[in-house]
Amino acid sequence: MIPFVPLILLTACDTPGPGFSGAPAVKVVEAGTSFTLRRRGNFVEAIRTSSHMLPKFEDVARNAGVATQAQTGCRADWVLGDPTMMTIGLECDGHRAPPLPRRKHTLFCEYFDAGQGALDLECIRA
Repeated sequence: MIPFVPLILLTACDTPGPGFSGAPAVKVVEAGTSFTLRRRGNFVEAIRTSSHMLPKFEDVARNAGVATQAQTGCRADWVLGDPTMMTIGLECDGHRAPPLPRRKHTLFCEYFDAGQGALDLECIRA
């Protein structure tokens, strides 16, 4: 049982990554997934704080993008990372999103109104 203690402690960690230390943390829930969001300019760091057994990156990224859009009022242009920690590029106030860093998990996302006040984000892997 002792070897699993560090793993359990890491599952709820929401320590900011490089570049996001000191940024205000906002806790949100989207479609049953909890996140801590931190914003720096046109970038948002989304850390998944809820525990799900082997979630798909596409599902978590979509939820993180929708949550980010709801919190910032900006369009989530791209999401990259893994199911635990993602970076999201924002298109705000008529300014284009920052260039997409090269990573293997890259999604291009399109935001749309799903009707009756619901938001949705459709993402495809590039």
